[in-house]
Amino acid sequence: MPATLTRRPQATAFSIEDLLDSVRRGEVRIPEFQRPLRWTAEDVRDLFDSVYRGYPIGTLLFWKREAPAASVTLGPVRIDAPSTSQALWVVDGQQRITALTGVLLHPEDGERDDFSLFFDLETEEVVSSASDATPPQHWLPLRVVLDSELLLEWLNRYPGRAQHLEHTRRAIRFGKAIREYQVPAYVVEAAEEKTLRIIFKRLNTAGNPLIETEVFNALYGGVAGSRPASLGALAEDLKALSFGTLDESTLLELVLAVRGLDFTQSFQRQLREEDDLSETLQATQRALRDTIIFLKRDAGLAHLRLLPKPFSLHVLVRFFYLHPEPSPRSRELLSRWLWRRAVAGTLMDLTAWLSEPKELLACLQVDEEQAVQALLADLPAPNPNWGMPNSRIRHFNLEEPVSRLEANALLSLRPRHLLTGTPLDVASLVDELGPVAFRPIVTPKSLSRLTLSVRSLMWIVANRLFHPPLSDRSLFEVLVTPGHAASEALESHAILPTGLALLQGGEHVEFLKQRTLALNDLTIRFLKARTRWDESDRPSLQSLIVDDEED
Repeated sequence: MPATLTRRPQATAFSIEDLLDSVRRGEVRIPEFQRPLRWTAEDVRDLFDSVYRGYPIGTLLFWKREAPAASVTLGPVRIDAPSTSQALWVVDGQQRITALTGVLLHPEDGERDDFSLFFDLETEEVVSSASDATPPQHWLPLRVVLDSELLLEWLNRYPGRAQHLEHTRRAIRFGKAIREYQVPAYVVEAAEEKTLRIIFKRLNTAGNPLIETEVFNALYGGVAGSRPASLGALAEDLKALSFGTLDESTLLELVLAVRGLDFTQSFQRQLREEDDLSETLQATQRALRDTIIFLKRDAGLAHLRLLPKPFSLHVLVRFFYLHPEPSPRSRELLSRWLWRRAVAGTLMDLTAWLSEPKELLACLQVDEEQAVQALLADLPAPNPNWGMPNSRIRHFNLEEPVSRLEANALLSLRPRHLLTGTPLDVASLVDELGPVAFRPIVTPKSLSRLTLSVRSLMWIVANRLFHPPLSDRSLFEVLVTPGHAASEALESHAILPTGLALLQGGEHVEFLKQRTLALNDLTIRFLKARTRWDESDRPSLQSLIVDDEED
């Protein structure tokens, strides 16, 4: 059982000047269980920017106990610390203390590094300079601001002091803000090291850390009244289109794509805290709506979940952000690009050849028709012998690109209800049931005995039928009972009369083999009608007309 503290921690506050005075005297020590320094140069800069602007930087936790003489290293600063009975061992706050020490006590003759910070007296910004280039004269080195005498000496040598009196006032005000900033702290006394390890672990691992989308919403979410105000609001708006939903992680990637950033990387290294993304969120909303309309009407896609190449969505949203009203010809060619990319990456085994979506974003920032032509030019030449792989040994799984192609082809028949013959609401069913909407026809319960040959075909697409559940019977029972299934409904599920006869006659394997051939043929015809590799990809005639003034 963990030990209980015999004395409550002392709540106090250190000015940065007093804290670093303790560091210089060797009273601040780092326990062995502390993690290595993880902060980047940007983290260090942000810390000093927060101090200058008066933002909170968190609470420190110290363990007061004796310490032997030792050499203490904090960033570029090394201190020969004598033994002491009142050392402050850092339990929480190592990164901040190392940053403060490394910058403010940086050796004058030391190498330029991540702790080499300056205060720009013109812009009043904390800036870094890790290069060997000589910094501008109006950059105040932060290593002189902790000591007011060193600061005055620097100002006396400053060439621009006479011409820019406000620079002197800014330098003095900045130095005062840094030295007098109060850092809250707790000091624990008379605790065993084991107890401190427990405290450290709980401080650094307790609770669930914020995920990327939660951090984004906290930093950039709008206030009440703006629309959309967050990624969640963007997701809700998407539901009204009845074309599927997107998780907030994907929506965040789309926001980055609209902004022209690398959506494969964390936004926290690409955006600043002060950036206002309300316009970007609204632009993403508009571009995503236009993209979905294109996918439904032009590309013939049944649902977002069935998009054959998920990252194609990022390219399309960026395209419709830059070109919100493409011509009919551009929309037709863009649809060809979408399906050709799916075929090339899935059926032609050219995934490694295709450019990554983040690379395609760069070619979109030209005029509309040039952007479409650039996308088409990125694709490989067609292989006249491409076709569906063997479906007999491949499970139907909507997480797999081939299965999504098969699903789109099957849904292009506009499936109907087996009993009533009424068209099914594809989007609603996929939303409600997901992959379960593709229900098995032949199941173990529907067979008197489960042979090995039937078992091997149980999971292929030929044994799947897109349909809602029936309350009183199975799909198999409806199909094998003569006259129960509407004829127009059977055609909409690619079930031929000869195949139905096989199923009703107990020839389950032959039924699945025949339907496999029918679905393979359907999928090939579906994709060839959409890729149109045998047709010209010329831009619109209007774009080819040269004005007389240009002759």
